[in-house]
Amino acid sequence: MGLYIGLYDALWVAMGLYVFIGTSTDVSRFAGRLEHVYDGVTAGISIQSPQLNIQTVAAGGGSRLMYRSGLFVVGPESAGADPGPACYRRGGPATVTDANLVLGHLPLPHIPP
Repeated sequence: MGLYIGLYDALWVAMGLYVFIGTSTDVSRFAGRLEHVYDGVTAGISIQSPQLNIQTVAAGGGSRLMYRSGLFVVGPESAGADPGPACYRRGGPATVTDANLVLGHLPLPHIPP
């Protein structure tokens, strides 16, 4: 897809269904070709097979946002789908999604009722 839209070097980011929603972010680099690794560990199991080089960052939209010692701290706890982020109005904790909503990065119509 990167070559199709004229990008030679790209960083692909996959988050949940909506922008900033989800508890993890998957990242992969594209530099004219797909990068592969030939061994890895998934769920504690060693896998020795060609696979795309995708790294998961635990800072998606569902990651809890806390204030400790004068700093905002993200995760590793998750708000989960229920109750979800505070902006879902179901009693959930503050999350990365809430921060993005407050900062104007997430339009209010995209928040579930």
